[in-house]
Amino acid sequence: MRKKHPFRHALLATVGTVSGIVLLLALKPTTDPSTARADDIDAGVTAVASASPSHSASPSASASPSKKQTPSSSTTSAAPSHTVSTAPAKTSSAPAAPKTTPAAPTTRSVTGATAQTKYGPVQVRITLTGSRITGASAVRSPDGTARSRDINSTAVPKLNQETLEAQSADIDTVSGATYTSAGYKQSLQSALDRAGV
Repeated sequence: MRKKHPFRHALLATVGTVSGIVLLLALKPTTDPSTARADDIDAGVTAVASASPSHSASPSASASPSKKQTPSSSTTSAAPSHTVSTAPAKTSSAPAAPKTTPAAPTTRSVTGATAQTKYGPVQVRITLTGSRITGASAVRSPDGTARSRDINSTAVPKLNQETLEAQSADIDTVSGATYTSAGYKQSLQSALDRAGV
């Protein structure tokens, strides 16, 4: 006797109609995403989606078999998919201003003059990207004795690192490598002068 209740038939007919409208709106392709009509469609979908939960929340709808609730669940899942598909409609179709990209800074290597020290020559090469020092290395360093090679194996990497940090020839002298440090600074300044930095 409950199955023939007139309110139940009216409710199911309403839910079915709302589901059909939402599905039709979800499947309808938009021809021009920048038209104002897309906003009207969004407003209609929002109204239909907000109306459908009130119908499915009635006590008689929850008492109906799960087979009859299929239109209600499709209404809820169809509305968000339509909202997602019309999201690009809100973007502007006006042409973007032309972008001007600055020229990429050039990378170049400059070698300084050889500086003569008490223990041998020192010559520095720097790599510049634009006016920034991105690399420094000693092309020549004192290596006449085992002691000189040992000292410079630790001093030269420190001087290279200090050059990158200071971005100039104003670097500290490495303890125990005074002559190499002085020659390094002299050759480094020569390289910077040649680079015009």
